[in-house]
Amino acid sequence: MLGSVLLIGGCDSSSEYAESSADMESVQSATEEVADSEMAGIMSDVAANNASNANDLEVENLSSTSEQTLGSQAADIKIAGKALLITASADFKVEDVVKTSDAIESLTRQQAGYVALSNISNHPRDSRTFVKGNKNITITTYTRQADMTVRIPRANVSKFLAQLQQQVAFLNGQQFSAQDVTLDIYREQLASQLNSDMASELSQERLNSKNDKDQGSNVDAITATYAARRQQKLAKLEQLAIADKVQYSTINLTFMQPDISYKETTQNLDVLLDAEQPSFSSQVSQAFKDGWEILRSVALGLIQLWWLLVLGGIFYLIYRMIKAIYRRFFKHDPRIKNMKRELMGENPKSHDSVGIQSSQVEDNINNMKETDSKDNNHSN
Repeated sequence: MLGSVLLIGGCDSSSEYAESSADMESVQSATEEVADSEMAGIMSDVAANNASNANDLEVENLSSTSEQTLGSQAADIKIAGKALLITASADFKVEDVVKTSDAIESLTRQQAGYVALSNISNHPRDSRTFVKGNKNITITTYTRQADMTVRIPRANVSKFLAQLQQQVAFLNGQQFSAQDVTLDIYREQLASQLNSDMASELSQERLNSKNDKDQGSNVDAITATYAARRQQKLAKLEQLAIADKVQYSTINLTFMQPDISYKETTQNLDVLLDAEQPSFSSQVSQAFKDGWEILRSVALGLIQLWWLLVLGGIFYLIYRMIKAIYRRFFKHDPRIKNMKRELMGENPKSHDSVGIQSSQVEDNINNMKETDSKDNNHSN
């Protein structure tokens, strides 16, 4: 036990832990006596449940190797002068996760332990949906898994694992560890004692100071005193935490059951929509209404663009005025014609010669017309 370990370590404060260990042993013995009858009933119920659910999960060893069972000799190991911190973990399959979780809680209480963590979750694996009449049928397959952490007194770990074996249908794996924390406990005890001695000396020095100079250093002495006491308390708390881990072994359990399937029936929305769909005449009437609404929206949109029509008319009038001024003052100007010809890549001189020739021809024609008219007058 922890008290004997601390006594072998030679620590002055072992009497406190010996008293706590004795109290724990008395509590364990009283709890075991009270829970024997309860455990017998639980085991009988579990056996009945296992027999009734035998068709749900059947495990048979087909090889010649030995069957793995839950438990280890590490749980019972005891070494003189050593404080061992025992931890264990197991992963296994059960027939019913909820019932197994309840049974583990009862086993934990019987062995004077407590449940530190319990979590049950469902993990969907597959889901299929089909239509039947006006209903949707969904079949979902899921796996139910539980994670539990229990704290069991070191002396009762083997007994707890032996009783837990009755819940295991197939053991996937297990792990045990034994960590020597004797030096850790001694280290924390030593730190606590040193800080306690330091706080006592600082407090005595502060009381012995008499002059003003010594009184001025009281603030630093008080601060150092409380800092030393704080370190002492922290070391003692760490010591108690290690002792608790040694006294109560931590066991992590993960277990699951075979896949479960359930059926879910819901209303088919497509069938409901088809039933509520309006008739053809109602749809035609609605189509006319929608078309009228579109036409009205287009007309209103065009009316809102009246300012574009006004602006376009103003630009058109300005264009007509500029064109009329150009025709009146600049259209027959030779300079503008030459500029236009140059821009178009034509030779203005050739156009001038052609223009002169055409003007001479026109003059000759006009002279001939005048001569003919005079001759006609003389003949008359």
